[in-house]
This record gives sequence, C-alpha cells and structure tokens, in this order.
Amino acid sequence: MNENFLDFNELYLKYYSQTDNDWRVGACYIRVSTDDQVEYSPTSQLKLILKYALEHQILIKKEHIFHDDGISGTQAIKRDGFNEMIAIAKSKTKPFEIILVYDFSRFARNKDESVIFKTLLRKKLGIDVISITQPLSDGKERVILESLYEGMDEYYSLNLSENVKRGKKEKAERGEHNGNPPFGYDYDRNLKRLIINEEKAKIVKLIYDMFIETQNLRQIATTLNNLDIKPMRGNEWGTKTLKLILTNKSYIGKVKHLNDYYNGIHEPIIDIEKFDKAQKIWEYRNEHFKKCKIQVQHNHWLRGILKCSDCGKGMIYFQRKTRTEPIFQCSGYTNGKCFSHQIQVRSVEETILKQIKKDYTDKININISKEDTYIDDEIKLVLSSLKKIDSKFERIKAAYQDGIDSLEEYKINKEKISAEKNRLENKLNELQYKNKLESKKNNIYVKCEQAYKILTDNKIEKQVKFDIAHELFEEILYDKSNDTLLITYK
Repeated sequence: MNENFLDFNELYLKYYSQTDNDWRVGACYIRVSTDDQVEYSPTSQLKLILKYALEHQILIKKEHIFHDDGISGTQAIKRDGFNEMIAIAKSKTKPFEIILVYDFSRFARNKDESVIFKTLLRKKLGIDVISITQPLSDGKERVILESLYEGMDEYYSLNLSENVKRGKKEKAERGEHNGNPPFGYDYDRNLKRLIINEEKAKIVKLIYDMFIETQNLRQIATTLNNLDIKPMRGNEWGTKTLKLILTNKSYIGKVKHLNDYYNGIHEPIIDIEKFDKAQKIWEYRNEHFKKCKIQVQHNHWLRGILKCSDCGKGMIYFQRKTRTEPIFQCSGYTNGKCFSHQIQVRSVEETILKQIKKDYTDKININISKEDTYIDDEIKLVLSSLKKIDSKFERIKAAYQDGIDSLEEYKINKEKISAEKNRLENKLNELQYKNKLESKKNNIYVKCEQAYKILTDNKIEKQVKFDIAHELFEEILYDKSNDTLLITYK
C-alpha cells in the first residue's frame, strides 16, 4: 500500500474486524491528482469507502485496494493501480463483484474511456462500478444520470486544463518560474520565486566560461565528471545536458511560457553579455556542423556488434563530408562521456575478415559466449553407471529392511555408493562441458567459413551480411590503447 495512506492500517483493521466472509466481495479504487483538494486525499476517500462497505455488507480484501497518487484521470494508460485492478478483474477466477469509488471522476475523467472500462467490467465480467457519493437508481434513468456525471467530469477536466494553462501564463507574466528549478537554483515556496544555489551557480558560471574559452563540450563534460559533480538528472554530464544549460534564458533572469519569454523576478546567474557570447558560438557551431554533416549508415553489418572497450557503448558508422574514408566512432564520445575511440571502417573490416578466415582454416582457440548440448559415447557410459547407482541404493535399502544388513552396515554401504555417485556426477559435468565447448567451436568454424564467403562478396545485399554477422558474433571490442579487436562468437 502506498505510503500516502498515513493511517491505512488503523482504518483497515477497524473495518476488517467488523466484516463477515459471507458478504459480497468487492474492491475499491482511489485516485488523487496533483490538482485535488483535501477532500480527495487518499485517507479521506478510503475512510468513506470502507464506511460505505460496512453499511452495505461488502468485504474488501487488503490486496483489492488499488491506488494512484498524483495522476490525472484523463488517460488510463498512465495509471498503474487502475491497470492492475482491470488485469485482476479479467482473471479467470472472478476476484470481486463490485468496485467502489468515491465518485465517478476518480474512476475516469475521460468519457470515452469511462464508458469502455465500465462496459468491460459490467457486461463482460459482471463486475459493477459504484460511486459512494453519486448513487444511481436501478431503472433506465440510471443510464442518463451516469452519462450526465461522466459528461460533467470530462467538462471539469477540460476546464481545469484550460485554467492550468491560463494560470501558468499569468504566473510567467508576473515573472514567476513554471516547472522544476534549473540547475543552479532552488525554489522558495514562500517567496514564490527561484533562489540562487551558490554552490551550483558556481558550476553554471564555470560551464559558460569554459564554453566561451574552449568551445569544447566534451572537455567540459569530462572536467565535470572527473570532479564528481552530478547534473540535475543522471550521474554524468553529456553534451545534451550542457546544451540545456548554455541555452537556458533562466540564467539571465527570464521565465518562459510556451515560446514566449518574460522578465523574471529571480536574480540572474549569468550576465547578458556572456550569455550572448555563448549563443553566437552556438550559431557558429551549428553552421559549421551543417557543412560537415555526419552521415550515419544504419545497416552496416557491424552495427550493434562493434563496441568501445572503455565504456562498452556501440561504435557508430560515420561518413563526414570532409573525409574520404568512413570511420567507426564510439557513441559515448559523441555524447561527451568517453574519450575519442575511432577507427577506419576499411581497417576494421579487413582485420575481422582476416581473423575469421584464420579461425576456420587453422581451427585455433576462440572466444565463445555460450555452448550447445552434445553427449558422446563416454558420457553415455557415465549416465548408464549413474542409473546403476540408483539400483544399488534400492538393494542395500532392501537388505537392511529384510534384516540381512545391520543399521551400521547400511550406513557404510550408503556412504560408499554416495561417494561413487558424486564422483560420476563430477565426471559427467566435466565431459559435458568439454564436449559442449568442442561442439560449439566446430559449429562456429563452419559458420566462419560461410560468413567469410558472404561478407567478402560485393554482390550480396547488406541486409544478408547484417543477418549473418549477427548470427555469428556476440560482440567485437575495439581497444584503442592496444589497437586490437577482441572477437567473441555466439
């Protein structure tokens, strides 16, 4: 149960002590959105639902109390508690026959979804949905009244959404910040404005100064990560995180609503002159990178296989307009989270093809990730011996039961047979591992020969080469410091 049910146990135990197993079995659904008032708190909803359940002799088990906190009722897909309730309701053994809600807006504020789920529950599953504050008659008028409730709920939701948007705009016009505070600020709820966090503000200033001086985002990210400084989200700085800081006008005292900026009431961290310098550098970078735009070829047969040995991220195929030779570049480096690991595509292809030819020709020792099952005649003999062990156990047990052997003799014989069984099982494991390995290697040698023919044939389609490579290789690690490629076969 969610921790927001502050007095849940006390409430539930008091209710449960007064229930009877012969009562109708029910469930309840409780939802609280961020815009709800105190009357819709989880505890208050639960208290009233359990009171209603007692009065109407409905037994609600603890595991059938479902709850979503701080989530809008307009989309069911976002409500984990709701989806869990529906999934349990659809199970073969009908878990409950009634679902209680405080009001129908707790169940859904989207009329279409409300109708869909109520129809599923009532008509297909035989489970009724009851609002404890919006009673419905049993006659045909019930349909009209419930539709009226649903329409009012959806109208309220739409109207609330418009009010929230209008409120955010008015807030921005007053100079108040909307949303989470940017890195370098804290939000003071009493003053209703951003307050500078002095320690983090120093980091923001450092980022701007380094960017203006070096224009190198990767160097900035590396510096911050080495200093063990954490960003707002995640554990490491990257180029995308830095871009958000270097283009955020909150740092010059602005607040934003949609695409419009307003003068904020908070104190700026960066002066306008420095901010403008950073923006000019961005404009230059954008123009520069357009001229040497990176072409990414997604269907190269090494995509997803070739990886950086330092960070473990994939090596991506790049073709720059300013270079004649395409390269593989570590994707971690492109995000400022790894050192430059790059190698020419032609060099990688030649090295790998040469190696797999050597592997299947010379049948040298290779790295493999997993083994197949293979049992030879020797293993069959061990298995046969193990079956005989079971017969020995039965014989000594019978001899003891018939009074032929004493208890002491039975224990000694049992220990001897158990030791023999352990020895055979260890031998079996050893033989199976050895043969798995040899069988797998022999299979890979055959695949290497087939792959070599396909990968070196220029007439073969790229997709076929991609498929054969992904069937053969588990991964290939490129180690820049040693200039080596470590191949691991599947």
